[in-house]
Amino acid sequence: MSTDRHPLGIIKNLGEKTIRGLDDQITGDLILPDNEQYDDARDVWNGLINRYPAVIVRALDSDDVAAAINFAREQNLTLSIRGGAHHQAGEAIVDNGVVIDLAAFDHIDIDAEERIANIGPGTQTKEVIKTTQAHGLATPTGSAGCVGMGGTTLGGGIGWLRRKHGLSVDSLRSMEVVTADGTAHTASENQNADLFWALRGGGGQFGIVTNFEFELYDVGPLIGGLITFYPADAARTVLETYSEFTEPEAMSSIVNYGEVPAVPPIPESQQGEPAIGIIGCYAGNPETAMDAFAPLREITEPLIDATEPMAYTALHEMGTLMHPWGRKYINRSVFVDELTEQILELVITQTDTAPGEMDGVGIWSMGGAIDDDSETAYAWRDKSYLILIEAAWEDHDNPAHIEWAHETEQRFREVGGEGAYAGYAGVEEGEWEQWERKIFDDNYDRLRTLKARYDPAGIFDHGLSVTPKTE
Repeated sequence: MSTDRHPLGIIKNLGEKTIRGLDDQITGDLILPDNEQYDDARDVWNGLINRYPAVIVRALDSDDVAAAINFAREQNLTLSIRGGAHHQAGEAIVDNGVVIDLAAFDHIDIDAEERIANIGPGTQTKEVIKTTQAHGLATPTGSAGCVGMGGTTLGGGIGWLRRKHGLSVDSLRSMEVVTADGTAHTASENQNADLFWALRGGGGQFGIVTNFEFELYDVGPLIGGLITFYPADAARTVLETYSEFTEPEAMSSIVNYGEVPAVPPIPESQQGEPAIGIIGCYAGNPETAMDAFAPLREITEPLIDATEPMAYTALHEMGTLMHPWGRKYINRSVFVDELTEQILELVITQTDTAPGEMDGVGIWSMGGAIDDDSETAYAWRDKSYLILIEAAWEDHDNPAHIEWAHETEQRFREVGGEGAYAGYAGVEEGEWEQWERKIFDDNYDRLRTLKARYDPAGIFDHGLSVTPKTE
């Protein structure tokens, strides 16, 4: 790859003729560093990421995608893919390389009778939910409305329907994908089945998906919404109660120890107060949900209890407000089989010693429909909980938050934590870790074999990827 350290230097080295040749090949926009759209096109959700690509191709169709791939390969430039631009590690943008921007792939086509949706990779979750909910339908997505459908799906897709309907990858029927040689393929159970397997949890390292075909399910428009916050000094009691709670399969929940978020319907006077909260979705009869939630609403006197039947869209809106664009983030994760006393103790002590008020540790219930025999590259189906370590800050002391997240993850691994979720691996990979082995586990070798078939030269290696397996 090029060693030039300034994007304008890359452009100068490429020359006007080469740049004009790319522009002539595409129907979309070619955005260079001197273009007024450049800063917006390189912007991503995580304010910790600030990268400067040399060339941005805002593609309009698969031919544009293929042309950009071929250009990056021929010019020996690193390539990245910008879909919803939400991935916390910032993999959407590459310094001095080529970015393929999929923002124009924002189509949402619903066949309500057949319960199928065709969705573009540049679409945000909130638009997908809004459109499908008009028909009383939904497909599993990420848990916040600002998440892009492309990245969250290819990594697995852990959201509010996970225990009822599984992960995003479990609802996929097919994908249209452009591979490293610039060829468009259909990937499904019946066509290019190995590629279909790899893309469902293996991330974007095998090609660029230009269309997802999803199954749709009856959901909402009203669901049971659990929103209960307890005082921070009740954290141990809340965690112990939660660890013994048997969750119905229609329910998915998150316990967060940190502070009361600054979002409606929470009164401003209580926002930012140290607390432990339980947020949940019951994807079924809202009245049945109230009975299911009862043990988690009566642990002690709550600070806030906004539990009620609510619009399915509301939980995703809350997730968006809790994680605004431009704030700095680092998320790390481990999976566990059970919530032991050691794990619960670490949730408390690591949050209490975090460098910032918005840093904290959460527990996501897994199991249910996730724990089945689905054949996908997503590796950690049999785990009961995901422990999410989240640092969020707006000051300039980046090292303190990054080091806290690193240390906290290591502490959880010392008491039995395993693996990691692709969307929550971290921002900086430490010398002591190998993200691809943690995330892909037993699927690692098979993914390496398929990497050698579909991307032997590593065109899609900006971000999480495996080394192609050689004979």
